Amino acid sequence: MNNLLKISTLSLGLVTLLNVAGANAQQAKSFTVKGELSGVKDGEKILFIRSTDQNTSDTLSQTIKGGKFVLKGSVKNSAEFFSIRVTDKRIRYNAFLDNSIMTLKGNADDLSQLIITGSPAHADHLKYLSAVAPLTSTMRALNKEYGDAKKASNEEKMAAVSQKFDEIEVEQGKVTAEFIKNNPQSYYTAYLILNGDVEPSTTLPVYNVLAAAVKNSTYGLKLKERLDALIKVGIGVKAPDFSAQTAEGTTLSLNEVVAKGKYTLIDFWASWCGPCRQENPNLVAAYEKFHDKGLNVLGVSLDKPTAAAAWKKAIADDKLTWYQISDLQYWQSPMVKLYAVRGIPHSVLVDAKGIIVAKDLRGKALHDKLAELLK
Repeated sequence: MNNLLKISTLSLGLVTLLNVAGANAQQAKSFTVKGELSGVKDGEKILFIRSTDQNTSDTLSQTIKGGKFVLKGSVKNSAEFFSIRVTDKRIRYNAFLDNSIMTLKGNADDLSQLIITGSPAHADHLKYLSAVAPLTSTMRALNKEYGDAKKASNEEKMAAVSQKFDEIEVEQGKVTAEFIKNNPQSYYTAYLILNGDVEPSTTLPVYNVLAAAVKNSTYGLKLKERLDALIKVGIGVKAPDFSAQTAEGTTLSLNEVVAKGKYTLIDFWASWCGPCRQENPNLVAAYEKFHDKGLNVLGVSLDKPTAAAAWKKAIADDKLTWYQISDLQYWQSPMVKLYAVRGIPHSVLVDAKGIIVAKDLRGKALHDKLAELLK
């Protein structure tokens, strides 16, 4: 139930003729948003929050007077994602802004119903959301069912709901693939691919059919950068070496750990990561079962500079008895970039020669793979 967009090259088909007129059009160098909002007082501000990198952002703001505002800004070379909210109000609205003249209308008390016109990328975003809306609604209902079953400790019901969820994810992947196939000229398409399950074997053919201007857009360039990074740590490639401090204060490298066993699982995690902590009992069980057969684990924590104590406490609390290292640089760690880590938990399994043989093994899949390799 990871709710990742899975893009099938088979469902994409062959795209040879691209409608590139929109993407190749001469781009303005700035944008203007002319807004009208009810439910606000003079002096309140509307905020346009743009994500710039992992866990960082910058904010554009404008004061509202008489329910109106005019906000000016720019995006680098295409459309970019913004989260819009009004000062002191919790509800946000996600939008894509182009370097163009746009209008925004709505009620500040219900930003989910905002109407934005003038941005082709935002129009494509809405078109995609409309296409997946029935599936999204079903997923929400299944999430609630799963939560209720979990509270009741009904494992049979949990398994049944999880299977249904996986089936819906497959359908969502088909809808997504169809949208991408039909919109290779859209800047939003690059964003959609980038925020899906990016794997070189399936994503490169998709990337290759994008319009040239889309490839050179903000998200197109990020997508290419991610593909290049993933290729360097793909299955069958030698895992790049790295080192950091252990919890005891000594330096330990990946190659040192690899030399001590038949297989080494690199486990990217952090003390603040709920899903990581939930997976740790499964990892403990796998380590206890397969360590004597040649399995080693190298935990790589993405904890913050101020969280050394929390990191060490999590190691003790979760009974993690394998190798642990961290540079305590959070998402800015060079190890994150080296292994193209985008979310955690994230794992990489390497053999005795340091060759990557599997990635992102969790739950039963981890045990099954280790049983296959360490007979």
